Amino acid sequence: MKKTMKNKNIKIFLSICTIGGAITLSGCSGEGSVQAQSNPSTLATKDLSAFVNTYWYVPKDYLLAYSYSSSTSPKLTAVNDQTIWHFTSTNGGYLMGCSFASTNNGSTWTPSTIIGSVTANNSVSLGFYGSLLTVGSGQLTVSSGQPAFLMQMSAGVGPTGLTHWAYMLPITSSDASWSSLPGTNNVSVPTATAAGC
Repeated sequence: MKKTMKNKNIKIFLSICTIGGAITLSGCSGEGSVQAQSNPSTLATKDLSAFVNTYWYVPKDYLLAYSYSSSTSPKLTAVNDQTIWHFTSTNGGYLMGCSFASTNNGSTWTPSTIIGSVTANNSVSLGFYGSLLTVGSGQLTVSSGQPAFLMQMSAGVGPTGLTHWAYMLPITSSDASWSSLPGTNNVSVPTATAAGC
């Protein structure tokens, strides 16, 4: 019941953001560039408390990522990148929590600490602090009628790296994917996140 209320609160928050942060396009007559304009008085609030104690995952359709290694042939390899976020606190437009990522079907998980921000116009920037810093950027939006983060990220050090874009969707224990995450060998959210960050 509590998780259902959280998802309803997030949906309400995003509906307000969508309505309140309406963007109009100008310059569409073919004579110039398109510019997005927002009215600052209608932008969304930075109260992100509805995200506390929520989990997010990569749905099946968005698992594809590419890893790079200068020492292999081919240098680019398609991989499944399943990532779980667990937001634990918020403050003044900032989200904090833990992230767990796997590119080997859930055999191992790499934890990191999330510190990120969501601006009043729903732009998102998340820092993932672990063995190296990864920065993901994107937009808080709606996908298939539910709240979503549309994110892009790249990480790496010189000769190796990973690039991935995905919709991150909310997940609760009542979802089938909770006990068998897409892109894994039947790994559950509790198993993937057991190590903490």
